[in-house]
Amino acid sequence: FSLLIRHNIQRVYRAAYAVVRNRDDAEDIAQETFVRAYQSISRFDESRPLFPWLYRIARNLCLNRIERVTKREVELPEFDYLSDAAAGPEESVVAAEERERIRDAVSLLPDQHRRIIELSHFQECSYREIADILDVPMGTVMSRLYNARRKLRALLETDGNGW
Repeated sequence: FSLLIRHNIQRVYRAAYAVVRNRDDAEDIAQETFVRAYQSISRFDESRPLFPWLYRIARNLCLNRIERVTKREVELPEFDYLSDAAAGPEESVVAAEERERIRDAVSLLPDQHRRIIELSHFQECSYREIADILDVPMGTVMSRLYNARRKLRALLETDGNGW
């Protein structure tokens, strides 16, 4: 079980952070996810991928946490992939502005599109994992992702910055 934790802890943490937007809460939720997974491992279908099952546990824990603190808005991750640790101050500012611009555009997408962008690009889930998480056929995942990207591109092109 410790091997499963090591292989999935970062992805579970990122999934939790994407929802709760707080490092301490995301760490707590990631740990609790594996406690719950361990407690119910007998109910896991070994013929299916592990991460979608862990993702659902983490997402439910996140939603429970949000309900407890009465925070209703679920936001997206910080898009760390846009930052460059070796970049200078000017590049860092530009990257931060781009992250903010993308975050704003993604937040304008309908929930269905926002969620599939989050899973694909920020949680780095495969099409199969997304299909399992959303409980839809893989063709639906590909179609929704295509439409979500198209809408996101249109939003970014019309925000006045020429993207």
